[in-house]
Formats: sequence, structure tokens, C-alpha cells
Amino acid sequence: MRNFSKDYKTGKAQEILTLNFLNSKNTIFGKLKEDEDQFANFDFVSEDEKYHIEHKYRPDIDLNNCRYDSLYFDYVKYKRYKELKKIDPEKRFYIIWNCSGTRVIWQFKPYLWENENGECEFYFSKQFNQDRGNGRAQDTDMVNVFMEAIEPIEKFFI
Repeated sequence: MRNFSKDYKTGKAQEILTLNFLNSKNTIFGKLKEDEDQFANFDFVSEDEKYHIEHKYRPDIDLNNCRYDSLYFDYVKYKRYKELKKIDPEKRFYIIWNCSGTRVIWQFKPYLWENENGECEFYFSKQFNQDRGNGRAQDTDMVNVFMEAIEPIEKFFI
């Protein structure tokens, strides 16, 4: 069975490392901070609250020798993105995956599954029997982003 406490501590430590990394670079995001709500759907928010970023730590994925066609995150984050975007259409939302030390990023898109070129960037799926920290298995709706749509973090450096 999954050790939720250990996973949480490891993930939180990696979040802090990524936050420090981003704040040490000149990025489009400006200065980032942790969201004050520990249960927020996005881990980081810019000081001007224009940018919201979720961080995912995937130490078992080597992007240079990856057998997967996509990286995933919980659908509830996509749902929250849509809610916040209705309130303020100028806000921008991102997912950063840290995969074996390589950070990559994807920007949430306003146009359903396809990008502006009509290419499919992501799809929905269900992850079955995942222990989400409550001691029992449950099914979770997921968003899978195709590897071709994911970009190097350096693209967002100024």
C-alpha cells in the first residue's frame, strides 16, 4: 500500500525545490509564492495572481527513454482552471512536471482538446483503484497531456 505521508513529504520538498528554481530564474511568471491554501488546486501563484502553477513530481519517469505517450494530472485541477478562467480570462494556468530532474511544462488551453492548429493536445481518462490518502482505493478522473504538447521549462525563461 502507498505510504501517503512519505509521498506527501517528498512531493512537498520537490515543490519547494521547483519554486526556488523558478524564483532564481527570470521567467514570464515573475516572483512566485506558494498558495496559502495547502489544499489549493495550484501549488504556486504569482505575486500579481496572474499565473497559477501546479507541480507534479514523477521521479520514475525518464523523459529521454519514456515509454508513455502522455503525462497526467487530476481532472479537478482542469475543472478549477475553467472556473477561475471564467472569473478572470487574463489568468494563465500551467502544470510543471519534474521527471527525474528534468522539468517540463504545459499551459492549459482555452480550446477544448485541440490547440490553435487543430492538433489534439490532451484527453481524459480514469485512473482506477488509486489510494488518494484516505486509506482506500478510489477511481479518479484524469487529464492526460500528450508528450508532443509538453515543452521544456526553459521556453518560459526571459
